[in-house]
Amino acid sequence: MTDNYMNIDELLAKRLAGEATAEDERVIGAWLQESAENRQYFESLQRLWNQAPTARAATLRPVDTERALQKVKAKIQPVAGTSPARRISMYQWIPAAAAVLVVVVAAVFFFRNPSQTPEIQIAATSATLTDTLTDGSVVVLNRNSGLRIAGNFNKNERRMRLSGEAYFAVAPDKEKPFVIEVEQLEVKVVGTEFNVDNRSEPGRVKVSVTSGKVQLTAGAQTVLLLPGEQAVYENATGNIIRSAKPDENVLAYKNRLFQYNATPLKQVVQELSDVYGVDISLNNKVLENCLLYGKYENLELDRVLDLVADAFSLTVKREDGKIILDGTGCGEE
Repeated sequence: MTDNYMNIDELLAKRLAGEATAEDERVIGAWLQESAENRQYFESLQRLWNQAPTARAATLRPVDTERALQKVKAKIQPVAGTSPARRISMYQWIPAAAAVLVVVVAAVFFFRNPSQTPEIQIAATSATLTDTLTDGSVVVLNRNSGLRIAGNFNKNERRMRLSGEAYFAVAPDKEKPFVIEVEQLEVKVVGTEFNVDNRSEPGRVKVSVTSGKVQLTAGAQTVLLLPGEQAVYENATGNIIRSAKPDENVLAYKNRLFQYNATPLKQVVQELSDVYGVDISLNNKVLENCLLYGKYENLELDRVLDLVADAFSLTVKREDGKIILDGTGCGEE
């Protein structure tokens, strides 16, 4: 593997933008031939790029792309002692590079249209992405999520449209409401912290408030959420329903904090799979209803799996990039 592979995300960005040189294409071609995983990675970026044809055809505004590319390079620096082959294959580590690459490809392309105000797009594919907006608000995008930010953002209001899931820490500004459109729901705040998710369950939008107040509006219905509260918008009915028991791990993708109190192992495995971006399954349906108690904070996936396995006397197996928890029962609970 050549040193050029250390800049593979930059080269992929150049190819999508139509700026790759012959040498760039040679390196990219060799990298794509190395594994199906590499090809799938690039295909996911292509799909995202193809979803924004306006950006590709538009006139580019001057932006600091070098600064953005430096973010990519910083994200894909190898861990000390890691072999070159490991760098490319361990996507549970370097998917952050994928997220930043998409920002390089999608977010830095501010486009002009004579009939409408320029719009900004930010997206994350295989890893979470943290970005600071021009008003000082911080957004954490979950995997496979994106924002379309209005070109007049931070003038009279701060409006955007979300696809997927994101956590927002909104900078206070009473004169400029912060508005998020998702499905047919409008989420409006002044200064607060909250999470919006229309990624986990199709046709549903879940809003969870950490601090401050959040107003939800769908048609004629309006619901005000306070800290610790959660509500779900049903796209099929247009109704907003308060959650009787808010999800404790709604921010796990952001802070890697998992709290379980008599949680079925089936749910635990689904959450770990989603947050870490790895296919995890149970080999025995009997295991699905095993109840887990515990708190895991800021741990690597391998450590979390070891703790879960120890709780139920399970064996952790790895096959073809997938993880299987193997066991015959719940053991001693």
